[in-house]
Amino acid sequence: MPATLATGGRVLTPASRDATALAYENGLLVWAGSDAPGPALFPDARHVDLDGDWVAPAFVECLSAGLEPSDAHAAGVVLADLPDPHGSELVADRVRAGERVVLEPGSDPARLASDLTRLAEELGGPAVARSTPVLLGAPAIGDDDLAALAAVGSVILLRPLVDDLSGTDLVRLAASGVALAASVRAGDELRPWDALRGLTTVPGGRGLSPRAAFTATTRGARRAAGSRDGADGTLIPGAPATFARWRTGELAVVAADDSVQRWSTDPRSGVPPMPDLSAPDPVLRGLVVDGEPAGPAE
Repeated sequence: MPATLATGGRVLTPASRDATALAYENGLLVWAGSDAPGPALFPDARHVDLDGDWVAPAFVECLSAGLEPSDAHAAGVVLADLPDPHGSELVADRVRAGERVVLEPGSDPARLASDLTRLAEELGGPAVARSTPVLLGAPAIGDDDLAALAAVGSVILLRPLVDDLSGTDLVRLAASGVALAASVRAGDELRPWDALRGLTTVPGGRGLSPRAAFTATTRGARRAAGSRDGADGTLIPGAPATFARWRTGELAVVAADDSVQRWSTDPRSGVPPMPDLSAPDPVLRGLVVDGEPAGPAE
């Protein structure tokens, strides 16, 4: 199959802050950049006009039990599998068996940090990291425990549409080295843009920047589901060609701290701009999963 070249958009990719085009073939992204060189690089490609749409990695829902892929795709979301949560008493057995560790809500993070540190000393850090320990929710965690969890590749999976995040310092969690992931689920509904709002606006606490929140709902959610290559959930060459295109208004940049948030469209900031979360939700115009159309398209 020939490559597909999509041009004329606004592409969120680490490969280029000003990317307007991307190309993919055999289910993988092979290039992202500006429109001009695209036709010369891919002369035989099938062409898609992005018509000014914002193109970004698809949202990922890893708490996907009972959800239908078609319903998720209609919301610009793809589903990933996370094992059922379990109690703290099973951590050691699961790590030794090479199985995933997913703690049920309300588990003691200090106990988890202690157990994983002990197991890392016994089995080696890589053996523990392969279990990708996931802690559901955002409990109060001390700095030492956060450092211990970060050292073995742990993930904190936030549920902004389920849990009360009031008073939580998400900026501190993000700076600790622990990977942050986030669910976009509320019951049987998938509301990705509301999830971003919940992560960026935390009453009495500090919310993430829109960029960091988006990363938690894309690459972070892939990490929670077990991906370890660092490419899943991004638009870089070699990553799966899984992305959504959205009709949105002007893009903007915002700080991570609620107390100092200021929207800006200054390109000199160096921060990739995002849709303004104070505006109406962007409209999904297309979804591609592993290089194949999977969602609405005009």
